[in-house]
Amino acid sequence: MVEVSGKVKWQSRRGMRELDLMLLPFVEIDLPKCDEKILKDYVDLLEASDLELVRWFNGTCEADTQSRRDVIAYIKKCHATRMGKEGV
Repeated sequence: MVEVSGKVKWQSRRGMRELDLMLLPFVEIDLPKCDEKILKDYVDLLEASDLELVRWFNGTCEADTQSRRDVIAYIKKCHATRMGKEGV
C-alpha cells in the first residue's frame, strides 16, 4: 500500500474526458492499494503528453517503454473491473 501525494492526484487531472475517466478513479481507488513500483511507473507515465496518453490508452500507438506499457495495461484492467459501478 502506498500513500498517493496531492501532487500525483493533481497531475492525474488532465482535462480530457477520456483520460480523466481512466486516471482519476485509478489514482483515487486503485493506486493506494498498489506497491511502490506501480506508483513509480505511474508517476513516470504522467510525464507523457495528453496526446501520447490518449493514443496509448486507445491503442493507436504503443507506449515507448515497457514500464509504461505495463502500467497502462494495469490501469485498463482496473478500469474494466469498475465498469458499471460507481458511475464510471
